[in-house]
Amino acid sequence: MAISAQFGDYLVTAIHDHVSPERDPAQVYATVPVAAWDPYRSFALGPNGLYRSIWRGHLVRPTSGDGPLVLVDTGMGPGPHQHTGRGGQLLESLAAEGVRPEQVNAVVITHCHGDHIGWNVTWEHNKPQATFPSATYHIAAADWEHYTKPENRNDAFEKQVRPLKDIGRLKLVHGEEEVAPGIKTLPANGHTPGHQCVLVGPEGQTGVLTGDLFHNVAQVTEQTWCPIYDWKPEVSRVSRASVLGRAQKEGWTVVSGHLPVGRSMGKIVDRNGKPAWEPVL
Repeated sequence: MAISAQFGDYLVTAIHDHVSPERDPAQVYATVPVAAWDPYRSFALGPNGLYRSIWRGHLVRPTSGDGPLVLVDTGMGPGPHQHTGRGGQLLESLAAEGVRPEQVNAVVITHCHGDHIGWNVTWEHNKPQATFPSATYHIAAADWEHYTKPENRNDAFEKQVRPLKDIGRLKLVHGEEEVAPGIKTLPANGHTPGHQCVLVGPEGQTGVLTGDLFHNVAQVTEQTWCPIYDWKPEVSRVSRASVLGRAQKEGWTVVSGHLPVGRSMGKIVDRNGKPAWEPVL
């Protein structure tokens, strides 16, 4: 059963796509000493000392049933993926929620890494089509500018983002912008040049969908820790501290991009004078 939480007039549901390979934290967090993980091993790593991310998107829909359907991130894509031999399940997961691709009105991409854009475009007979044919795709202008430069070219972007412009589905986002009433983007650069979070709901009932603001729950406390995937660690540290600080101060519910099912939505709480993760779902 999918995990959902209500924020004002919207319901946010985690939409499963696939799972990443298990990773050695020493390789992903290359500057973090192995011993520094000791306080977090029991809940941030698996019994084997490794950790696995979940690849997912999030569906935002009005509780009234009348209004826009917004999908935040589209997972790793159809695959099949080498580490499992299976394909992504995003469309199946949406179908289980009673949602067809053509019913999605907007797609917001938190950033243009392959595990967040994989279902943007479907290729048939070497021609691209928007997987969500009624949707406008909201992508940060800074990411577009970065990844369209020849020196930053990569296959995932070329196949899953660049075609959106030619098929008339691309909207470039500059800073904070309203996607729908009560849903807006929140810049949180550093992981990529245009990484953005998404705020859902009114003051006092706010959820923040964080994309890759953090990858592992230990980073909620150790906010200076950065994975090797961060474009500019010094910028991502500032963004992480800013968004998580606001979440703690203002009581936001944090909806993470990669944490395990059952622990992926939570609050930032004070624990012995330090921020810590308190899962709620």
